[in-house]
Amino acid sequence: MQTLAFEPLSTPAPPVQSGAGGCDFAADPTLRATEADVFWLPDVRASIVILAATPAESAALSFAPSDWPGLRARRAVHDGEHLILRSGRDEHQLWLPDPPQEGSSLAAVIPLDEATLQRADAAMRFWRHTTGQRVRADPSSHTRRARIDKALRALDGHLHGVTYRVIAESLFSPARIAAEPWKTASLRDTTIRLVRNGVALMRGGYRNFLRR
Repeated sequence: MQTLAFEPLSTPAPPVQSGAGGCDFAADPTLRATEADVFWLPDVRASIVILAATPAESAALSFAPSDWPGLRARRAVHDGEHLILRSGRDEHQLWLPDPPQEGSSLAAVIPLDEATLQRADAAMRFWRHTTGQRVRADPSSHTRRARIDKALRALDGHLHGVTYRVIAESLFSPARIAAEPWKTASLRDTTIRLVRNGVALMRGGYRNFLRR
């Protein structure tokens, strides 16, 4: 992954060198992982929004980062300008390969590849964030998060040597598990599947989240 030099948002500074080969860091190495701003490349993470100037007079968004809500980080480096905006738990990372002048009309550039739908969704979320449009709740997203949560809880029990039945009782309540014979219970199959999904996430499946 290509790396970027770290600079404070408000005070320009020269690139921070690693001291081991002279490589630039993608983030300030003195910060904890939960505190650092990490800039991903669009070919690694599909949620990166690529922006470019457009002559279209009907464009609803202009290049004015200081006016965008939630601006957290802004980096000008050799491949353009990178920005991070945050709103609650939601994060928007932007990349402008050829930064325009302040006030220029903007358009989202969406490459036509296997991640086109994810890129378009990221662009729409950024547009709603900057224009104040309401985001409709996505039931499928809530269901997916709940399924991942259960898979990780099931994995935790499995790694600690807990039986499938005990895991199922933790996930679905002892009363539901006792309601039918365990060996033929539908929740038994569900629990085994959740453990398998958790193991798959642990063994590298988590990388798929970077494509979202």
